[in-house]
Amino acid sequence: MLALQTQTLEDQSQEPSLDLQKISAWAIIGIFVLMLGVALSAARSLLVPIVSASVLAFMLGPWASAMRRWGLPMSIFACAVVFGALFIIHAAIVEGSAIAVDWVGRAPELLASFSDKLRSAFGPAFSLERLQSTFARSDGGGPFDAAAILQSTMNFLTPTVGELIVFLAALFFLLSGREELRRYLIFFFEEKEARLRTLRLLNNIERDLKSYIAVIAAINLALALIVVAAAFAVGLPHPLLWGLIAFALEFIPYVGPLAMYAALFLVGFATFGSISHALAAPLIMVVADTLEAYVVTPNVIGRRLTLNPGVVFLALVFWTWLWGPVGAILATPLLIAGTITLSHLFPQHEINLPE
Repeated sequence: MLALQTQTLEDQSQEPSLDLQKISAWAIIGIFVLMLGVALSAARSLLVPIVSASVLAFMLGPWASAMRRWGLPMSIFACAVVFGALFIIHAAIVEGSAIAVDWVGRAPELLASFSDKLRSAFGPAFSLERLQSTFARSDGGGPFDAAAILQSTMNFLTPTVGELIVFLAALFFLLSGREELRRYLIFFFEEKEARLRTLRLLNNIERDLKSYIAVIAAINLALALIVVAAAFAVGLPHPLLWGLIAFALEFIPYVGPLAMYAALFLVGFATFGSISHALAAPLIMVVADTLEAYVVTPNVIGRRLTLNPGVVFLALVFWTWLWGPVGAILATPLLIAGTITLSHLFPQHEINLPE
């Protein structure tokens, strides 16, 4: 009887210590997460181009393997990808700058026209006189400083030269040294099971990211063509430009389509002055996006790449808050890679590995 009471007292004395251990473990995890967030934010200028290059290298990994099997050296494939990226960036900057200069130079005229159309459509309370006055100089309404507005806009939208160099260099070395890097990661572990798990993890990440970028790019291209046709049909200026903008913005979940709807409506209203006419192009895109989100994408991508919409939204908010517009683009690929990694590190069912 005395021994039983002693054992009971020992068990009761151990329960608080077990609770303290759990609390300490969760506290350590919380501190680690906070420190990781601070490190990711502090090293943003270095990590953003490297992570972007890593994601793109993973997406292009299966194609790199196919090129190697056809006898093409990895360095040649890496050079082709880097020069292709440089060409796209150069074309976007040149064309975008030309159009931006034209629009910024006409900003006072466009704002005055937009204000008149708002006043005629909604009444005096909705005029843009205050907004128009903010574009004038503070010295009494001097000439419109287009160069300053354009410079600040380009500084916000375009990466720095250093980050661009880091991105292109990291992309080249990750692609040209892909096989050596994979071999190092696999043979870093001594156990056969860990090596096979790492190989399966790398292959699954490459496969899913390749499927994601290929399918999403094809869908976004179809949506871009619809936007071009809609802009041309309703009479919006620069219909090809609208298609390019739609193709790029559709890679950003939720925020990209909403920004596209707003831009189409505002430019349409400034161009036509009629609300019904201005809503034509956005409504066409809303219908196309709805069909894509609920019919095309689930049937094309399938269940393997289907992600929880709430988790996608939280990932978008987190990475946008941490790394800005680039983080919004990287949110879904990073979520896919993280989901695959967690499924291999903490499998719900035991994985049958080959002998």
